[in-house]
Amino acid sequence: MRTVSAMVALAVPALGCGSGPAAPAAPAPGHGAHRPTTSTTDAVVALGSDPSVVGLVLSGRNASLSRPTSPTNKAYVNDCHRLVDPGFSGKCAVATSPQGTVAGIVEEETAALEGRAKAGPARATGPGVQERDLVWRRHGHSWALVLRRVFTNTGGATRLWTAGIPGASSPGLVFVTPSDVDGFGNELDVVGGAGTVKLYRFLGQGFVVVPAPGEVVAYVPGWTEQRPVEGAYDQTLIAYTSGSWRVVSQQYVPDAAALAQHHGAFGDAAAVPAS
Repeated sequence: MRTVSAMVALAVPALGCGSGPAAPAAPAPGHGAHRPTTSTTDAVVALGSDPSVVGLVLSGRNASLSRPTSPTNKAYVNDCHRLVDPGFSGKCAVATSPQGTVAGIVEEETAALEGRAKAGPARATGPGVQERDLVWRRHGHSWALVLRRVFTNTGGATRLWTAGIPGASSPGLVFVTPSDVDGFGNELDVVGGAGTVKLYRFLGQGFVVVPAPGEVVAYVPGWTEQRPVEGAYDQTLIAYTSGSWRVVSQQYVPDAAALAQHHGAFGDAAAVPAS
């Protein structure tokens, strides 16, 4: 893994550094934050700094993916598409690591999808569609449901990848729930081979960049935070070190500088999208 000094060099010029406010409770996964329509200013507010944020250990706490309320098992099948529930259509991805094999499913209710207008160049909006994000873990000759999330989305579905994430006992599954803007997300969840969420980040219609293995840079629009910051993104550099995900640095960067780093909701060239 690269040194911290090299990682910090990834940061674009900042307009005021600081720890930033605590992330607000994440909206429902299918309802990304709506940008205010009131008049704003291009000025970026400096919030000061909080040295205690650097080194902060992150985990899967507060993720909307949660344990099922009752055991659910299915016979093991090699094709993960057969884990999609009847009456639903979707995509899947499988990740195998020393901790086990997990299958991620993103499925939407078929009847509702057929009644939705085609998206065209812009995202479709309209009647909600029930979406289920599921994680199954292999136990011998069966699959056991270990994580689930059920919500109504009004546009695109959650994005899912298999990616080489160190904290997920590489490789692992990466979920990014949808927001109101295509290519941006509301929540990042990294799931390991043990079937648990290893890293959760509120994105608030933001995005993630993976510049190198063991490094994650989250960009969260400042206007979605508890103390809104207009014209800037909260840029948080996170590294997997000493067995944990830790905050390396945080600062606010101008919108244009942040968006120059945007390559989709999860910018990892080596990640394999679900199919």
